[in-house]
Amino acid sequence: MKVRLIEPAPPGAHVYSKVHLPRLGLPAIGAALAARGHDVRIYVADLAPIDWDDVYGADLVGFSSTTSTVVQAYGFADELRRRGIPTVIGGPHVTFLADEALEHVDYVARGEGGEQLMLELIEALEGRRSFDSILGLSYRRDGVASHNPKRPATPELDTLPFPDLTLIAGHERMRQTPIMTSWGCPFDCTFCSVTAMFGKKYRFRSAENVVAELKEKQPRRVFFYDDNLAANRSRLKTLLRMIIDERLQFSWSAQVRTDVTRDAELLELMRRSGCWMVYLGLESVNQATLDGYEKSQSVDDIIHAVHTLHEHGIKSHGMFVLGADSDGPDVVRTTVDFALEHKIDTVMLNILTPAPGTVFYDEIDAAGRIFDKRWEYYDALHVVFQPAQMTPYHLQKEMVRGYARFYGLRRWLGFLLTFRFAKLMFQTWGYSIVRSWRRDPRNRAYVEELRQQRSGDAGVVVRTLD
Repeated sequence: MKVRLIEPAPPGAHVYSKVHLPRLGLPAIGAALAARGHDVRIYVADLAPIDWDDVYGADLVGFSSTTSTVVQAYGFADELRRRGIPTVIGGPHVTFLADEALEHVDYVARGEGGEQLMLELIEALEGRRSFDSILGLSYRRDGVASHNPKRPATPELDTLPFPDLTLIAGHERMRQTPIMTSWGCPFDCTFCSVTAMFGKKYRFRSAENVVAELKEKQPRRVFFYDDNLAANRSRLKTLLRMIIDERLQFSWSAQVRTDVTRDAELLELMRRSGCWMVYLGLESVNQATLDGYEKSQSVDDIIHAVHTLHEHGIKSHGMFVLGADSDGPDVVRTTVDFALEHKIDTVMLNILTPAPGTVFYDEIDAAGRIFDKRWEYYDALHVVFQPAQMTPYHLQKEMVRGYARFYGLRRWLGFLLTFRFAKLMFQTWGYSIVRSWRRDPRNRAYVEELRQQRSGDAGVVVRTLD
């Protein structure tokens, strides 16, 4: 079959606008399909334009989406359905809202195991098996939504194909090579969809398998896509020792927790193997908020982690989640003060966002606190629910101001005058993203909606996808 796979672009400017990295689901599926002789091409809209003449000639089109990109995926699928081309979609959002997705696509791939599911779906489309035999598949049978039993978790990650990035149109633009070494997370933050999607069981590839992929791809820079690369420190140490012993030369970054800095041996292995930056899920500088998130982390842990990383020559990217019920109106300013005081290199000021499938979403939806269900705004940059201690408009306004303060021209000039070129680059990226976000007419209109809602002009109507 001629199969085309599409990852829609996030709407508007976002924090990763300068980092062109695809999600790995489609390249892994593409590798599995290509190995069976299918004609596969992947379009990642952030990397290159979609060739619609090519897509309209496909026998099957698949989409990978998040909550904020699903609206665009639905629009693409509506046009493909009008042309009679079968469509399938996967990702965390549609896993939990499959009935919604079936209003736009023919098939929904729920959960994980998309590589095998796609092979089985093609067999069904070719008449070689029944649709009801495909675990994890949702579809319409006689006009009624039908949801097959859940596909079991993949027990042995070493059996999965290496994601084939060369199938992506525009893959030459990628400055980093994404590598996934594990799935899941043993922690269970209430706002995170990772455990809802993959469970709390932490599964990882063998060091030998990861090193084999690194040798095959020969990357210069790697971003490890794991939700927490160091969830199992022992296995990470084994992997890093093997990278060092095999003399693999590349720089890398990854998402980790602050607890990595309690292990001096691990930090040394990270530095020796090429780690230059880590993305820390700090979430909050308010201990009550950290406890409410069930983060198992203290503010002192954050301070210790940032300072210890700097001592080892590793930069820190602090990721915060703002707007919890325990957060007061000054939460953004306090967070930026903290980041500046402790010299966190770069930050993300994420607005707490109720992702479908999470405990947080269920709780505040039941309480009637979600006022906007237009999914394109579920990108951690727009307030879509009523915070407990401030208006949505206040939190939205403070988020923008916080970014502008951290990535402001004054700090940019300071890095320029002191010849700190790495920080200057990040400061430039941050400033340009903030500037683009503030100038986007869509964002300006949204902020105005929140302002009117605050003054009572717009009421408390829940805005939806339709």
